Amino acid sequence: MRLFFVLLVLLSFSGLFVFAQKPPIAVWIDTDPAAGLENRDVDDGLALIQAFHSPELDIRGVSAVFGNTDLENAYPIAQKLTKLYGPPGLEVFKGAAGGNELGKETPASMAIRKALEKEKLTLLVLGPATNIATVLQKSPELASQIKEIIMVAGRRKGQRFTTGTKNLNAHRDFNFELDPVGMQVILDSSVPLVLAPFEISSQVWLKKEDLDKLERGNEACRFLVPPARVWLKLWKDVFFVDGFNPFDTLAVGYLVNPKLVRWEDLPVLIQVLQDDITEERMQGVESETKPYLIVDSKQRTSRRAKYCFAPEPGFKADLLRRLLNQ
Repeated sequence: MRLFFVLLVLLSFSGLFVFAQKPPIAVWIDTDPAAGLENRDVDDGLALIQAFHSPELDIRGVSAVFGNTDLENAYPIAQKLTKLYGPPGLEVFKGAAGGNELGKETPASMAIRKALEKEKLTLLVLGPATNIATVLQKSPELASQIKEIIMVAGRRKGQRFTTGTKNLNAHRDFNFELDPVGMQVILDSSVPLVLAPFEISSQVWLKKEDLDKLERGNEACRFLVPPARVWLKLWKDVFFVDGFNPFDTLAVGYLVNPKLVRWEDLPVLIQVLQDDITEERMQGVESETKPYLIVDSKQRTSRRAKYCFAPEPGFKADLLRRLLNQ
């Protein structure tokens, strides 16, 4: 027995002692990919490859939803990316074609429900909330089976989404605004919520040199680089910047390596406020309003979310490493 403890101490000090590894996270990915379509965002495609190359995850299923493109485009793109570069046998299910389909059963909502009935899952939601909200609306008892919902949405009160210094138009909180009613269903549930919003993703930039590096990598990267170069050019032409923000990768990053993401726990709610899309509306010339998904420490609401607000310095290097599967 004494010899055993001596060996244990020696192995520990030498760094050879192997501790039990943390089991991978059982996750379902809900996504609206448009990679490969002309002048469409490539971030969902990057996020899927990032997730496929992350041993921290055990992906139980993928569902497609409308968003960056119509469902009739998003579904086959999700199928193609998953078949070519995902884990063997991973299935993709067709979901909602619009926010007006909230509450309508789809192959995606039924598959997510079946998976939750079997085990607890983390839900990684990279598009509008419709598929997940339908499950919670139809089967609220399954809320306890969801460990966490991680969404690409949200903002602080008064925060305006802009890129560069020459384009005055603001961006929408795209995923949220395509189905705010579905988001309210999620807020009305007790499911722990994480928001990976524009605030954090706008601090990460992929540039030409990054795409050059990815192009020299694996087949998945080489598939995504051509549409990414088109997307990069569009950002340069429209926003006069030399890079683009890989929005959805921050949500995956929080899940696979939370040490590289800074967050705070804040009250969250939906508020109807003046539309801020243009300078004129922001200045009150026009009076149109819209819903906002707001985190605000001053709000008196019991609903809270982890709000991711800044990447740590190593985030981008970790993202590129995962995309390259190194």
